[in-house]
Formats: sequence, C-alpha cells, structure tokens
Amino acid sequence: MAKRTIEIEDRLSERVSECCDEIKDLLIEYIKDNDLEEGDSVPCLNDLDDSGSVHEHIDSAVPIYTKEIEDLWYLYSNEFETAYKNAGVGDNPRENDGMAAIYHYIEEKVNEWYEENVEEIFEKNCKKLEEEEEDEDEDEDDDEEGDE
Repeated sequence: MAKRTIEIEDRLSERVSECCDEIKDLLIEYIKDNDLEEGDSVPCLNDLDDSGSVHEHIDSAVPIYTKEIEDLWYLYSNEFETAYKNAGVGDNPRENDGMAAIYHYIEEKVNEWYEENVEEIFEKNCKKLEEEEEDEDEDEDDDEEGDE
C-alpha cells in the first residue's frame, strides 16, 4: 500500500483576521462620520451595516476557489456545520458548495471579535478625535493671533 502526504494551506484564520481589520476600519470611519464622543453609546455591528458594507467584507473573506473551499471543509467541517445551524438558514450546510456555511462561520467570528473589542476601539478613537479637534482649535487660535 502506498502512502501519500497531502499538504493543505489553511488561510481561514488569516481571512477572519483580515475581515476583522476591515470591520475595525468601518467602526473608526463610523465614529468620525457621526462625530461620536466618549459617553455616546457604542455602536452595534448593525449600525455599521447601513450600506451592507459589513456583509460585503464578510462575503469577500469567503474563498471562491473549489480547492480552498474543500480543503477548509476537510479541516473545519464541524465548525462550519455548527455555524450554519446557528444561523438558522437551512438544512444543508454544503449549500452553494459549502460557501454559505463558511460565510456564517466567518460572520460568527467577526461578531465575537466585535463584541470583545468594540468598547476599547470606540474609546481610543473618540479620545483621538477629541485630541485632533483640540489641536485644530489651537492652530486656528494661533492663526488668528498671527493675523493681528
């Protein structure tokens, strides 16, 4: 009997991490666009998704090539099936060649990451924006004094 060794490239954690970075950027943009300050309520993930951009980022994290999808299913089938079941979207986790279950898995991971990190990111960026506004006010005051 011949032995064969197969090498599988596992980029799932990278895909999730990159997606979380993109969601972090959306949160920072949301804070700036809405002039949020410390003391304001922390936005939920749905607040960032008015235009569907959260779902676009999750969708773009799902692999499109059959080999990568099959490799990930080999490694993470239980996790994908659980995520699909938790999403409550159907009975067949291999729907759409298994991409739907991978989507829901990534969505779950993004939601977990967001809940764990949103407050810290929110506070840090609100402080940063306040400092930038104070610096701008000081610069304007300096300009006015120079004009006299």
